[in-house]
Amino acid sequence: MLLMVVDVSARPRLNDLNIYVELFDNGDARITESRLMEIDNEGTECYIVIENLNGSEVKDLGVSDETGLQYRNIGEWDIDRDRVWKAGKCGIVYKRSGYELCWGLGNAGTREYKTSYTVTNLVKAYDDADGFNYMFVAEDLTPSPQHVKLIIMKPDTPFYPDTVGVWAFRYHGNIMVEDSCIVAESSEPFTTESAMVVMARFPKGMFQPNDVRQGNFEQL
Repeated sequence: MLLMVVDVSARPRLNDLNIYVELFDNGDARITESRLMEIDNEGTECYIVIENLNGSEVKDLGVSDETGLQYRNIGEWDIDRDRVWKAGKCGIVYKRSGYELCWGLGNAGTREYKTSYTVTNLVKAYDDADGFNYMFVAEDLTPSPQHVKLIIMKPDTPFYPDTVGVWAFRYHGNIMVEDSCIVAESSEPFTTESAMVVMARFPKGMFQPNDVRQGNFEQL
C-alpha cells in the first residue's frame, strides 16, 4: 500500500493552468497559457489539443519555460522522437480535425511552461451581434488540471456586464464580466470528462470581424 501511494504522488501533475486571451478588432485572438506542473521521468512531451475550429486557423506558436529559455519551433512535430531530442523544442501536429501544439518536457521537477499562439477569426460576425463559442480547454487533458483560470480582454476596450453576454460549460466553477474582462475560473479539479467552453456575445461595432456569418447569434 505504501509503495502504491508513493507511485501515485510521483505522477505528472498540472497544478495550475492560467489562460490569457487578447482579442483584436479583426476577430483574431492571441492566446497565452501558463502551466505550473510537477514533471517526473516518464513521458516525452506536453501538448494542447485544438479541434473543430469552424473556419479558424492556428499559427505563430511560441514556448518558453521558467528558466527563460525560448524553445526552438521546428515546424511539424515528430511525436516518436525521444525526450532528449524534444527538450527545448516545440512544433505542431496537423490533424484532419485540428491541431496538437507540442513541446518537450525536458528536465523533471517543478516546471512552468508558457505557450502562446494565434487563433484566427475567433470572434465571428452575426446579423445581430458578434461573438464566439470556443473550447479553451479540451476534454481528456492529461494530466487533468487542478485549477483553471481564463481571462479574456480586448486592448483599450472595456467589457461591461450590461453589454457583453457570457456563458460557460463543461466544468464546475463560474464565469463573469469583471474589471473590464471576461473571467472564467474552476472551483473543482478537472476530470478527464471536463472541459472549458466559453460562449460570448458582443454588441455590433465593438469588433470588425473578418469572418462574417449568415444568421444571428441567438441561433448559435
